[in-house]
Amino acid sequence: MIIPNLPGHSRVWFFGANRILTADEIAKLNTQLTEFVSDWKAHGAAISAGFEIVHESIVIIAADETQAAPSGCSIDKAFGLLKESGIDFFQRQLVWRAFCNTSEIFTLNQVLEQLKMNNFTPQTLIINSLVTNLDQVRNEFYIPLSASWVSKRLNHER
Repeated sequence: MIIPNLPGHSRVWFFGANRILTADEIAKLNTQLTEFVSDWKAHGAAISAGFEIVHESIVIIAADETQAAPSGCSIDKAFGLLKESGIDFFQRQLVWRAFCNTSEIFTLNQVLEQLKMNNFTPQTLIINSLVTNLDQVRNEFYIPLSASWVSKRLNHER
């Protein structure tokens, strides 16, 4: 599914945009991220890495840490690249619901409203923004709302 050439234990970083990206933004990010992962090094050692842009709003960057683990400085470069894009990938309280190739993006308050209007249920599938490795991306990327961090947070909001 995502970044097929890397092993499942590869570490991932999840970056969800606060809006749907335009085709031009996706193309530009593809170019920048392709260059970034192909040249990604930590203390001079090449990092086996990849990325994927999914649902027009999410960037997944992955690295196989068994050969060379990214250093703090090299990880900061990935964050910096996304910050320089001018797109907000750093709001951690958003919820993404996938539809084919795109997604819908909600705040916690909007999810609560969707539940009240019965547009969401505890079984509504959302994107798991807490994935930490590729196995989780491949097998637990779409999870029910009730199994997510969102459910625990909404219980405090009600």
